[in-house]
Amino acid sequence: MITRRTHLCLAVLVAAASTLAVTADEPAKPTQQELMAERGYVRHRGGWRTAQEIELLERAERATLAQKEWNGRLERLRRQVDQSARADQAAEEIREISDPAAVPAVAAALAKEPVFQVRSWYVEALSRIRSSDAVGVLVAATLDHPDPETRIAAVERLMVIGPHIAVPTLVAALKSADNAQVNRAAEALGRLGVPAAVGPLVDALETQHVVVSGDGTIAGSTSATFTPAGGGLSMGGGPKRSTATVRNDRVLEALVVLTGTNFEWDARGWRVWLATRHAPPASFDPRRG
Repeated sequence: MITRRTHLCLAVLVAAASTLAVTADEPAKPTQQELMAERGYVRHRGGWRTAQEIELLERAERATLAQKEWNGRLERLRRQVDQSARADQAAEEIREISDPAAVPAVAAALAKEPVFQVRSWYVEALSRIRSSDAVGVLVAATLDHPDPETRIAAVERLMVIGPHIAVPTLVAALKSADNAQVNRAAEALGRLGVPAAVGPLVDALETQHVVVSGDGTIAGSTSATFTPAGGGLSMGGGPKRSTATVRNDRVLEALVVLTGTNFEWDARGWRVWLATRHAPPASFDPRRG
């Protein structure tokens, strides 16, 4: 005889069986890892990243490591240059550097190296590397290195690589706030033989500066800085500022070299010449002289 209790047990078993059947028919919920994988992400060092991001991170880490290794290697080579037994081989290894990862180390060495011969090896190495960073260091040396021979060595290497690479930066430097840099840029453009620079050079024949005087230290002493907009006059008992126009000799020299003519400081004459597009003789080499 089936009791009421038996009926209840059977009902519970039927309900449980129904629940199991429904659960078996439903798909399992995906895990977070599965969801992120579907979106193209993988777990990497505590975060979710794409394969491309991971590759970029790892590539940057390899580049940083390589640069650090070059710092030590270049320092070792520099010490060997001063050792007679290893000097020739060390010099050759420096000159034949071609790894783009070496650029930061070579740039730092070039900036602090006291010996011109060694600096010339660094310049040669940069020209052998020829990456955009290496060319940038050469152009910077052309504009800013305090040693004239090193600046010339950098210009000569830029001529080998291709003068056009350096032109935009050098032309921009003609508008520099540093008048010495204006003249160095002009000298480099003249040496590179870049006729397209004639117009910007004409504009840089003369530049205006702010002259500071009357500072109470030495009578008549002045200091000058370049300002494209000119300057004003400061009244009162303190330092007085006034504008002064300065002629840039290296700019004029570059114009003469590039054009084969000379209107001296007559900017209007230069502009008329440029407007009529007079060309130098076919036999004229702008990189001579």
